[in-house]
Amino acid sequence: MRDVTADDIDKPVLTAEGNRIGTLRAIDYPTIYIELDDEIGEGLRSDIKVSETTSKRANGEVLAGAPIGAIEGVTDEGIHFWQSYAAEARHEAVEYEEIPEEGGHEEPGERQ
Repeated sequence: MRDVTADDIDKPVLTAEGNRIGTLRAIDYPTIYIELDDEIGEGLRSDIKVSETTSKRANGEVLAGAPIGAIEGVTDEGIHFWQSYAAEARHEAVEYEEIPEEGGHEEPGERQ
């Protein structure tokens, strides 16, 4: 594998497992900008360590940002993220059933 370059713009961005999460649209060192696919499941989206609120746009869509360091390498097939940046497996250290569905925050005085 090799490092990402401007020649890789428009290549797919892939999870460590090789599944597509979006398309590389720009590089502005030290950040890459990705147009995320609409079909990404919420569980995976929450494990992708990218900012979804950058000021860059492509095709009318706000681009997600990720550090160039998130890239394990580049092949002819696409840009591959490290496992720690886009993981499809649940994290062993997290007890998922203990995570509240919504909120999870109590204002002072709300406890009974």
